[in-house]
Amino acid sequence: MEEAKAILHSFHNAFSNASVWASADQEWIMMGIKGSGRKVNEEELRQLWSHPDSGADLRRVGIEVPQQLGALFLMDGEEIERVTNDVAPLTDNYPKRLTDAGWDEEATQHFALSYMETLPALQHFVHSPLIATIWPERLNKSMEPFFVVRESRYLSDTIGSNKLQELDLYLRDSRLRIPVLEVLGSDSFRVSIAERLARGSETPPLEIIHDLIAGALAQRDMSRAIRLLENLHARGAFVLNDTLLLTYLYCLNGNVDKAEALAANNARSIGKDSFVDWLWGKLETDFGFHPPQ
Repeated sequence: MEEAKAILHSFHNAFSNASVWASADQEWIMMGIKGSGRKVNEEELRQLWSHPDSGADLRRVGIEVPQQLGALFLMDGEEIERVTNDVAPLTDNYPKRLTDAGWDEEATQHFALSYMETLPALQHFVHSPLIATIWPERLNKSMEPFFVVRESRYLSDTIGSNKLQELDLYLRDSRLRIPVLEVLGSDSFRVSIAERLARGSETPPLEIIHDLIAGALAQRDMSRAIRLLENLHARGAFVLNDTLLLTYLYCLNGNVDKAEALAANNARSIGKDSFVDWLWGKLETDFGFHPPQ
């Protein structure tokens, strides 16, 4: 961690207007701006998504709307100074400030989490002099959900998560596609291949159905996702996670009776654990679902 701070300190010495940005992982990007930067208005920012080339590129890397671009922000020059103040910068004269010591994963995650947690991250963003200079202020009120998504994805990748709980967050509280694909173990490339194979086959191969399900849910096409899961069931390729996902989707799609029947018919294989307890409680509270006894 000290070595990373030494590099960051050195970068900030070279670029007084430095900042750090990241998505939901630990691959952080240092950026330097010559001068103070300029204000970008909302219309100008949205044009990046309306242009065929830049829009396609942004969506391909998971930045689907302008607010997500802002929610990549971690820290500006003032915060960089604070966190690197007690660490000497890396310089040509002192290359051994980088050592062969192993990566301290626990220390890194502890440091990163302080910038990934939604409320501190939002405060860093809103009160940043850099953001005040370059970012359209009108978008600030809609930023919080995108910091929530980033934190959720970060925690899922570092310590694990309840995947259905995470999926529920994305499906019901956002319109983003990529987090839905990621939590279901897929991505745009896999879905594209699966869709192409499905178009050339009367019955989709079993190997691609989970990617097709992920693609359908990313599009909020609950009915298609349900049909695909029912197809898995009919072909004898149903596993426990499919049962739980289909139960959830039945409820989300207004078919609570089907959800109850499916859960009851599979009660013995479902069993009980904290994951199932969460799901039954969620479905009971939100949809009036009656768990199997």
